[in-house]
Amino acid sequence: MLNGKYRDRYLYPRVQVKVINEKIFITGVGHGVEPVLQLTDNIKQLDFGNITFDILEKRIDENKNIFNYKDEMVNYQFLTSWAALNKNSWKIFKNMESEDKVNFLNKLLEKNLAFISNELKLTPPKKFLSMIKVNSIEPASIDDNKWRAFNGVFKTNFNLPSFIGLGNGITRGYGTLLNADSCQIFNKDDLGLQDSDENKCFESDLDEIHPDDFNKLHVKQDKRSYRLKRKKRKRSKNFNNGNYIDNQQKDSEPNFNTELYHQKQHKV
Repeated sequence: MLNGKYRDRYLYPRVQVKVINEKIFITGVGHGVEPVLQLTDNIKQLDFGNITFDILEKRIDENKNIFNYKDEMVNYQFLTSWAALNKNSWKIFKNMESEDKVNFLNKLLEKNLAFISNELKLTPPKKFLSMIKVNSIEPASIDDNKWRAFNGVFKTNFNLPSFIGLGNGITRGYGTLLNADSCQIFNKDDLGLQDSDENKCFESDLDEIHPDDFNKLHVKQDKRSYRLKRKKRKRSKNFNNGNYIDNQQKDSEPNFNTELYHQKQHKV
């Protein structure tokens, strides 16, 4: 679990490690909880290669059933930059009018949240709400221009624990959030946080999504998988009068190293 061997089973990381303001946060989600608790019982030191931490103090905050939907809104703040845009979404974003950009970011936030909900097999809410406020609509370029990132706050009626990640680059520490309403073992001073200037922030509209639309957030991924399966079937071998023909090769130049080519030669 800790070495990532279950990433083929879980798309969303079940164990996440963050270093914030010289403090190490190890968060377990679902099946990742028990390994994290076992680790904290025995760990004395953490070696990150270029830096080693001696463990002087441990604080454990264990919450059950925290991933749920609420009637009221919950406030969050990004502790690390939220890598919202990949190369494709950046192409769309940069050509938008300024007033549309922050609402586009809110839509991406909704997809990030719906992704977690789907991974944990939660029942979609009757009404899903979200609103985001970013410090700037000009993103920072990170990871060799692979992603574009923002800082800010958001609120939603989806209840999440602090110190998990959203968006791209979760395992690299991006998109780490603080549940400002429920985090009790650390305050903003502990985390080195400063309040944003509200007058300079860009705020989206409050968006409301109902169950049918919530489920559609995963339709594109399902369609892509379907197309891949169809493409794979086209590459299967067809049999015609006892001689098989590979669809992938029949319209291309002959491959002289294949068994098919040698069979053709032996017929002469």
